Amino acid sequence: MPHPDLTATPAAVDLTETLRGACALRGVSADGARLLHHSSNAVFHLPGADIVARLTPGDDVGDRLRTTQAITRWLVTEHQFPATRPADIEPVETKTATVTFWQYYPQPDPAPNPTATDLARLLRRLHHLDQAPPATLEAWVPLESLDTALHDTTVKTPLTSEERRWLLDEVKRVRDECLSLDYQLNRGLIHGDAWAGNLLRGADGYLLGDWDWLAWGPREIDLIPTWHAATRYGRGASWSAAFAAEYGYDLSRWPGFASLLHMRDLVQLTGPLRRGATSNRHHRVLRQRFDAIRAGDPTSWTAFQPGASTT
Repeated sequence: MPHPDLTATPAAVDLTETLRGACALRGVSADGARLLHHSSNAVFHLPGADIVARLTPGDDVGDRLRTTQAITRWLVTEHQFPATRPADIEPVETKTATVTFWQYYPQPDPAPNPTATDLARLLRRLHHLDQAPPATLEAWVPLESLDTALHDTTVKTPLTSEERRWLLDEVKRVRDECLSLDYQLNRGLIHGDAWAGNLLRGADGYLLGDWDWLAWGPREIDLIPTWHAATRYGRGASWSAAFAAEYGYDLSRWPGFASLLHMRDLVQLTGPLRRGATSNRHHRVLRQRFDAIRAGDPTSWTAFQPGASTT
C-alpha cells in the first residue's frame, strides 16, 4: 500500500488505517491496495475485490455521499447514463473521512486524452434529463469544498494566518456574489466539478466520474471548468469553442462569466491546500495559485497530471 508521496508520514498512517478499517467492516480485502490519486480525496484500487475505495475527508459527509451514490446508481441503471457506478457496498463513516466503494475501470496506457467535445456531450445529456432524481439533492453552495478545507482542523495549512483570513473573507465575498447572479440556464442536477480530468474510458466510450459534489444548482457551474482550463491551463480558445459548439451555449457571453471564472480559481486551491503541508509539489502549486489569485495575475498555472501525487 505505501506510495512515494505518503510513505512514513502521518498522512500515510491515517490513510492506511482508515482504509483497512473500512474494508474490514465491509468484508473487503485491502491487501495490495494501490493509490491511484490523492488530492482532496484519496482514491485506491483494491485488487482483491477489483473495486475502488474513495476516502473523502470530513466527519459529516456520509449522508451526502450516500445520496450521491443513490443518484449515480439511478443515472446508470434507469437512464443508461455513462457514469462511474457505485459498488454494492455500504459506505463507512469514520471520524476523519467517509469511505465509499465504486466499480473499477482500468485505464489504457498511455492514458486517455478526452476532448472538450467529449465532456460537453456528457454534460448536455446530464442537464437534459427529464426525470427528477430519486433522492433530494442538497442545493449547490459556492466554494463549499474550499470552505470545508479551510475549517477542517485536521488540515495543517501552509498559509500564514493573515493569508488564511484573507482567503476566508474572499470566499464569503465570492460566495455572496455568485449567489446573486442572474443565471440563464435554470437549475437542475449538476455534477459540481465537471472538468475533462474526471472522464474515464469505459467499454463504450467516456464515463463521467468523481461525483462528490453532485448538487441541485445552476447549470453554468458545470460549464465554467472548461473556460477555466482554456485560460489557466493553456487549453486555449479552441478548447472552449469546441465545448460551446457541442453543448450549444457560449458561457463567455454571459454577464456573470468573470465571477464564475474567479470562483473556479478559488476552487482550485482546495486540493493543494489539503496536501500542501505534506507534499512539496502541492505546496508549490498552492503558492503559485494563491499568489496569482491575490495579485490578480491571469497567467497560466501548472497543471497536475492525471493521477499524479508525487512530491
